Amino acid sequence: MAIPGQIESRPARWLAARATSRARFLALGAGLAVATMALLLPLSFVQRYQWNLATGLLFVLAWCLPTRWWPWLAGGAIASRIAMGVIIGERSGFHGGFLEYWADPLQFVLGNVLEPFLVMGGALLLQAWQVHPGVRVGMRVEGKVHLAALVTSLAVTLKDLAYVLNEGVVADVRLAVMVAAHPLRGDGTWALLGEFATTHVLGNMIGILMLTPLVLWLFAPRPASPSSRVLGWALLLMAPAMALFLALSVQFPSSEFAELFRRLLVAVIAAFTMWHGWRGAVVSMQMLTAAIALEVYLGLPMLTPILLQTYLVVTGTMMLLFGGSVDDYRRQAADLLHARRREHRLLAELQEAALRNLQLEEAERRRLARELHDEFGQNLAALQTHLKLAAPHLAGSGRLGMSDLLLELTRTMQRNISRVLGDLRPAGLEQLGLFGELDRGSIRRLVDDAGLDLEVRLEGDARLLSALDATHSTAIYRMAQESMTNIVRHAGATRCSLRIRINRRNGALWVFLDIRDDGNGRVEGLSPGNGLTGMRDRVLALNGALHLRQLSPGLRLHLLVRQDAPAQ
Repeated sequence: MAIPGQIESRPARWLAARATSRARFLALGAGLAVATMALLLPLSFVQRYQWNLATGLLFVLAWCLPTRWWPWLAGGAIASRIAMGVIIGERSGFHGGFLEYWADPLQFVLGNVLEPFLVMGGALLLQAWQVHPGVRVGMRVEGKVHLAALVTSLAVTLKDLAYVLNEGVVADVRLAVMVAAHPLRGDGTWALLGEFATTHVLGNMIGILMLTPLVLWLFAPRPASPSSRVLGWALLLMAPAMALFLALSVQFPSSEFAELFRRLLVAVIAAFTMWHGWRGAVVSMQMLTAAIALEVYLGLPMLTPILLQTYLVVTGTMMLLFGGSVDDYRRQAADLLHARRREHRLLAELQEAALRNLQLEEAERRRLARELHDEFGQNLAALQTHLKLAAPHLAGSGRLGMSDLLLELTRTMQRNISRVLGDLRPAGLEQLGLFGELDRGSIRRLVDDAGLDLEVRLEGDARLLSALDATHSTAIYRMAQESMTNIVRHAGATRCSLRIRINRRNGALWVFLDIRDDGNGRVEGLSPGNGLTGMRDRVLALNGALHLRQLSPGLRLHLLVRQDAPAQ
């Protein structure tokens, strides 16, 4: 079973679907061990320490498979290393005292047994960090993969150092033959060990970093840009660049010119990575590694193997991390764009709902105004008529004052009803228009009765006022009415001004309402209950904005309302 939190890869699911009994599990395990040996043995035969692909393949297999299959994986890896040790002993003419091909049991364990378990420790790190085949790749994932690769490479290298210290000889292996053997004695021992350790750390890193990104790519979620597009552009752009590099290396072997172009390849890879993200880095690094491997095979490079390894590790690490960060940035930008679109959609829905509520409110106001006018108004008029008819009878009975009192009460009620009707349905909007009602209607009467000096101005194209629909005209009027009512009741002002400006931009009508007074109001002293909540609701419904600023003295209220062009 996979450890908690691990998402199994396709090979793991394939094995789990078929291991339905103990017999099947044992058969599949044995097959896995044989397949592991068959994969690792050829890589161990052809590899050089500069590119330790066998370690990389073992790391990938352990990473992709659940831990229940690891004993079989380790068995196949150990069998592969034992077989390779026998082949090297035969081809190199080396025979030892333990099992004929090893000097002692410790050399056997260090050379054949420990490495699979050390590599599995690195795979356990990735599983503990929730980095599995199929995870979405970014800079964090790439960073964890590189850290696990470094830990694994260091652990395997420490084991190899113990091996050569026990054997007393540092040697390279090429085509299963030991070459360049140097005994560990004399003044150059530490230099040999340092070069050996550096070469092995970098070689193991290259082996792991060549294969692990390929597995991430293979099992990654479907990207926005198909992989075929990345591979196509790589063949079109990167392959010619690598071919040119090899051509220059052949034409000018071991020259400064070829090395200069090798450094310029980093810029080419960086540009391709910026374009295609971490997948661009993966395919570029595979091509670069293949080109350098061919260059080494031909004996052309000017750099030493350690410098070539360092070049590959540093360039690969930088480009893979850079590609991960590019993909992170693109995903964040896409998520932000999606969030903004969702925000705009929700805002539009909110504005539509607020506008519907505003229209329903105005419709309800008109209904109430009609009922007050038709029912209560008519009954009140009939009452006045009956009181006038009954006045002579009341006078004959000595109650003439009672008739006058009742008539005055009905006239007061009529004035109050007229005021309420004006609040519910500003009839002046239909008779005088928006500007006329603002300048000569109930707002003017309210301000004049309070003894304030009011200045009303119209700016812009006055003809556009007729293009405002009833909802916008009524809402603008009510916001102006509420503002002037607040000034009269609370500001203690002597002067106030109302400026309305209308113009057309990009097909939409924009109405600016600017109201000022010289009173003693303070912005910080206003509470939401001073009519501001209702005005803000109306402004929101009309896709506008409301700004309140402190003047010296007084306050300034600036309202902006937009009426979109009707849909065609």
